[in-house]
Amino acid sequence: LKGSSQERKGPGRSARMSDNGVCFAERLTQVVAESRHKCRGREHMGEKWLERESKLLDAALDLFKLRCTRAAEQQQCEATVSFEVLTRDIPNFPTRIVKDSTYLVDSWGEGAAEWWFYATRGTTVAWVPGTPVLFAEVLEAMIGKFVDRAQSLGFRACLREAGTWKVTAAWGLPDEKAAKRSRTESEATGDAHNGR
Repeated sequence: LKGSSQERKGPGRSARMSDNGVCFAERLTQVVAESRHKCRGREHMGEKWLERESKLLDAALDLFKLRCTRAAEQQQCEATVSFEVLTRDIPNFPTRIVKDSTYLVDSWGEGAAEWWFYATRGTTVAWVPGTPVLFAEVLEAMIGKFVDRAQSLGFRACLREAGTWKVTAAWGLPDEKAAKRSRTESEATGDAHNGR
């Protein structure tokens, strides 16, 4: 029995040490450090997308303001604009192609698919190069931020139409006819009070 006891101790001791003399727990600590390093690199790539996305959203907002200005010049108090259509006029915005009746990102412009992936999906899972990205996912990840920025322009109302890429902004009085009627009534009331 003593011999079998020693045999158990021998393999147990060597099993605790790896080939280069590092114990298992130390190796796990190294694995954690390597994983954290990979995550930091992925976070950096995600941050690069967020910077790129911010520039793209600024460009989209400028185009949106132009569309609203044109509507106001035509004496309209609201405009409905497709976010997807706006993106077509933005230089270096990711482009799309149709493959098997599905819109996929074709080119990332000045960005990269893995940047977008880590910015929108987190850093725990590694990006697999060549994985197709749905164009709708890219738009969906951006449209909420776009609407938030548009709302900060002081519109009376600004919202996304459910189930679409359309954003509607309204400015001025809620109902111009009601406003004219209100002014006419107050002028008549003012005239009556003034004895006219």
